[in-house]
Amino acid sequence: MGSKESKEFVIPISYGSTETIDTGKWSTLKPRTQHLVPPCQEACPAGTDIALFVQLADRGKYAEAMSTILVENPFPGVCGRVCFHPCEGGCNRAHLDESVSIQMLERFVSGLRAGTYPTPQPIPAKEPKKIAIVGAGPAGLSCAYFLALLGHRPTVFEGKEAAGGVMRWGIPEFRLPKAVLNREIRRILKLPIELRTDCKVGRDITFDALDSYDAVFLSPGASLNALLSFESEDLAGIWNGGEFLEALNSENKVALGSETLVIGGGNTAMDVARSARRLGSNVTIAYRRTREAMPAIPDEIREAEEERVEFKFLLQPVSVRRMNGRLAVVFQQMELGAPDESGRSAAMPKAGEFTTIETDSLITAVGELVDVSWVPEKLIKKGLIEPVPGSGVFAGGDAARQPRTIVNAIASAKRAAISMDLAFRGIHDPMTLSRVAVGNKGSLSMKTYLSARESGVWPETESVVLLEAIRTLYFEQSERLKHKKLSHKKRIQTFSEVNLSADAKTALLSASRCYSCGRCNACLNCYYYCPEGVITVDVEQCTRTIDDQHCKGCGTCATACPRNAVEMKDLS
Repeated sequence: MGSKESKEFVIPISYGSTETIDTGKWSTLKPRTQHLVPPCQEACPAGTDIALFVQLADRGKYAEAMSTILVENPFPGVCGRVCFHPCEGGCNRAHLDESVSIQMLERFVSGLRAGTYPTPQPIPAKEPKKIAIVGAGPAGLSCAYFLALLGHRPTVFEGKEAAGGVMRWGIPEFRLPKAVLNREIRRILKLPIELRTDCKVGRDITFDALDSYDAVFLSPGASLNALLSFESEDLAGIWNGGEFLEALNSENKVALGSETLVIGGGNTAMDVARSARRLGSNVTIAYRRTREAMPAIPDEIREAEEERVEFKFLLQPVSVRRMNGRLAVVFQQMELGAPDESGRSAAMPKAGEFTTIETDSLITAVGELVDVSWVPEKLIKKGLIEPVPGSGVFAGGDAARQPRTIVNAIASAKRAAISMDLAFRGIHDPMTLSRVAVGNKGSLSMKTYLSARESGVWPETESVVLLEAIRTLYFEQSERLKHKKLSHKKRIQTFSEVNLSADAKTALLSASRCYSCGRCNACLNCYYYCPEGVITVDVEQCTRTIDDQHCKGCGTCATACPRNAVEMKDLS
């Protein structure tokens, strides 16, 4: 045995042949590879196999990494920029030091060979069906994409002159460059998808005209701006957030004064405020609750603060009037009360306490509504579209009752596409979808569904890998890698992208931090620690072979696996 100062480990190795003694009968337990669900994948509404994607990227297999994403998400370049990345919140690594920079890596891989990655090929359906899709936003385009992959023939109706929905008209260039969006839409449209722009259902064709299709997916988006109930809301110099952003994205000239007041606390309010800063205006955001209760993505709030947007909290507007050529907005002072139905503390008026803020321009960004005037009343519930089960009509995106994010829109589109395909095949069991669910949060795996449809074998639901199952002793602590950004000075002088793409070195370092929870990544621990030398590992394919005849079933390999990717199974 080495001295106390020695850092070498003694590994038991047999230099003789294990064939001289048949050890296979010593135990009926044998090691087998298990594929568990990493918590990052369960947290991803799109169900992307993040551990596999990161593992492939870490090995420089970028085309395979991109294919892993594209089977579940047609918008990796978009999500690599504007997703609220719940996957990183679910990352087991966060409990040791900091989460893996998954979003940064997704953006890096999607842009590395921009436009050259192949589009996934459709798997032919026995009886291709025709589906009408209303709205070419993230949900509508995703639904068309997934249906095309399943061998069907979708037609997308879009009322505007170009596809993209909120991604094109509602997100500023400094967060999502149009070149990135256009590239991803071109890839989607390489599939057998028909896109009809300048064709609005309810204006250019009737809803009844969709009866000629085998199924209908409604994803018109939330195109109407919610209004504040205060006096003189129609004065000149007052914008609503959606119209303001669409004007900018349409490259129309927008003039603001030296001071702009934005009312709201969501992502639209942040986009509006940061855009106004780039137009040369000093910006103040007024919100009726506190900073902690703001629904905007924390990164967006932080970047607005970095760009010197001022925040004022616990203010509710009650009236506005023009005074001395400016707008004077009167606010009721608020205080926090008991939690409301959203789970946040309700904002309660402070009796008799008001304050006035003068400004040159006022932009309201207090939410968006869905135009359902063209939808049959039986499909509407509380201002949203809620189809009748079995009607052949499905809904998704902002028009459905779900969180209003791009990745949730993609998830709703996948659920609808798989549900339609099952109905076309005569499968109406509501529990069937759970067989292709990722973990317990309802995200679906298109890869799993395609495999089950082809083989007829439905998989068992896999368990999620908890932190307790990861042997963190094998991992060194390291810092999370972050985006490089434009300097604060340059940001407000241009609409160029704020977050810059990572270089290859940074991306690979980020990928190397992944635990690969529940997935073999050929770390060779099982090979090194096996006392009988009966394990062979294919490093390239991340697979292992066990010589069951001479395996004692001691379980050392399972104990030594850092990722809980080995289980001992009774094969008696």
